[in-house]
Amino acid sequence: MNNSNDFYLRLEEQLSSSSKWPSRYRFKFILKSDENDILELKTIFNDIKNADFSIRKSSNNKFSSISITAVMKTPISIIEKYKLASKIKGIISL
Repeated sequence: MNNSNDFYLRLEEQLSSSSKWPSRYRFKFILKSDENDILELKTIFNDIKNADFSIRKSSNNKFSSISITAVMKTPISIIEKYKLASKIKGIISL
């Protein structure tokens, strides 16, 4: 098993034990301030009703901090979103 699988297993255990599901969850990402990358990230969350996006650009406008708050059904649904987001080049998940 590789490190990312270990991370996702630990995350699932922590989320399962810390919340009742469905539950509100805040995703945080940092990526280059490229409109196509931001749009790609938003597209990943298109299927989530009432997802709230907050975007803040760095002082030099090279990077964007994106927070997404949404009601998620299960810990697995959160992990699926992180895995999809990880395909965006240069993205950092917090």
